[in-house]
Amino acid sequence: MLNCFESNPKPIPGNTDTALGGSATSTNGSCTTEQEWWRHHVIYQIYPRSFKDSNGDGAGDLKGIESKLDYIVELGVKTIWLSPIYKSPMKDFGYDIEDFKDVDERFGTLQDFRDLVKAMRMRDLRLVMDLVPNHSSDQHEWFQKSLRKEDPYTDYYVWVPPKGFEDGKPIPPNNWLSVFGGSAWEWYEGRGEFYLHQFAKEQPDLNFRNPAVKEEMLDVMRFWLEQGVDGFRVDAMPHLFEDGELRDEPAINETKVQQGDYNGLHHVHTHNLPEVLEVMADFRNTLDEYSEMTDKVRKLMMAEVYDSVEKTMQYYGDRHRPLADFPFNFYLMTNISRESSPYDIKNTIELWMSNMPETKWANWVLGNHDHGRVASRFGGDLVDCLNMILLMLPGTAVTYYGEELGMEDTPVSWELTVDPAGLNVGPEKYKDHSRDPERTPMQWNAFKNAGFSDADKTWLPLHPDFQTVNVETQSQGTSHLNVYKALVRARGDVSVMYGALNMRVLNDAVFAFSRSYSGNRSYVVAVNWSNTSVTVDLRTFDDVPDIAEVFVTSVNYSGAPTKTLSINSVSLDAREGIVLSYMPEIKD
Repeated sequence: MLNCFESNPKPIPGNTDTALGGSATSTNGSCTTEQEWWRHHVIYQIYPRSFKDSNGDGAGDLKGIESKLDYIVELGVKTIWLSPIYKSPMKDFGYDIEDFKDVDERFGTLQDFRDLVKAMRMRDLRLVMDLVPNHSSDQHEWFQKSLRKEDPYTDYYVWVPPKGFEDGKPIPPNNWLSVFGGSAWEWYEGRGEFYLHQFAKEQPDLNFRNPAVKEEMLDVMRFWLEQGVDGFRVDAMPHLFEDGELRDEPAINETKVQQGDYNGLHHVHTHNLPEVLEVMADFRNTLDEYSEMTDKVRKLMMAEVYDSVEKTMQYYGDRHRPLADFPFNFYLMTNISRESSPYDIKNTIELWMSNMPETKWANWVLGNHDHGRVASRFGGDLVDCLNMILLMLPGTAVTYYGEELGMEDTPVSWELTVDPAGLNVGPEKYKDHSRDPERTPMQWNAFKNAGFSDADKTWLPLHPDFQTVNVETQSQGTSHLNVYKALVRARGDVSVMYGALNMRVLNDAVFAFSRSYSGNRSYVVAVNWSNTSVTVDLRTFDDVPDIAEVFVTSVNYSGAPTKTLSINSVSLDAREGIVLSYMPEIKD
């Protein structure tokens, strides 16, 4: 196996009280940061149906993505994470997979995928794909043969006899609920059994207690590695195993349970069982073995995990059993709101950094295809402040397409709703569950369909603000896009990659932190999270000189245009942010 997979980081000098969790590290072992390439990268998530339509059918595709690769380069982004493009009936828009080794015709062909990889290689870009191991589509050949009990597929899925019958109707084996609402069990008369689906009923759960199923998924990974992918984001990993005794899960809220609300149960028997980590180790070994046999370059594995910080950290593994390169850090997305305080922000960052295993690498996420857009959740005036935090913290930053523009959730009527999470709860509650608003088309310009498509109708509606919030308009002058680009450029400096992290809360209104590395250009970030104007003294950071350069300010910054500022008197209006650069100095 490649020795670089056992790195030996060396701490960089800094304030050890706030350079938390071993994040400020430099690798001096056999694994170089060039091999762990994602440490240098911003990862940009593309939802393929909504990025760029090349053939005029109203939905995005692979050729459309290829046509916009130069935009990715201009952003300074180095890695694209592609949401599912597999052959699919699209009951859950690609997460219900009919063929794990083919591209859905809506997105193009397998050759189009190879062309995309080739075009990305020419631009020094890397590609990470979604891997969806928990379930398939009910149209998958495996499931169709399992319905008929055709070996070896009979037990490829979780089949269970009924608990009994009531008025001639079969009773599900237990009270487990689907994430999308209702029972997690679907009856199939032909087998006289229920099958498990933790998501839509068209997404039957694969049975990972059957070794053949695991081998099938490892083979899927090898197939896409051969096509040129650089790693995987593993979807819904904690759902992979369920209690073998099929015990009921305890109720948190009995009313919600009766309504079929997934949040009504405590998921002790269907979520994050110990066996999950064993399969994650097999995934890791498969990636490492492939790298060993080919280019010797480590492949990235990111794990989607929503859980307590203690359980989430288990997905890192340890030096004896390495697992994911990182589980996604969703805490900035789930624990912070517009009403939060600077203390909440600092504590949320410390939550990850202080719990992260030594030598492991941090990551930060503000949004994705399952959560409302940043501008809608926090307010458009905080977009730049949040990107300052996301991109200047130590670790890998993950950006959902359009967040660099401050795109907002698009209002989608019940009649235009397509997301099963919304459809399943009906017209009264769909707005609370539908993920359509954050999945609407990318806004490229102010013309027809925001430059996304030539079609008369797009698969989801455009946001009404596309004439002002778009790439073309924001490419010039002061804009969210140009603030974002500047912040990405700063990530090329060693201080942002590996420097000490020092955090402060100032005046109960301002969250501030520095990223410093002796002898190198360093940065201090200050964001005013409050509704009032404040003036702060940044001399609390010991190595910042009395005068610092203004690197970038938020779009709503009201201060006079200037190249430098006295750090003892930095004024910020409500919801404003600023990044200053400096050469560290030693003060008496």
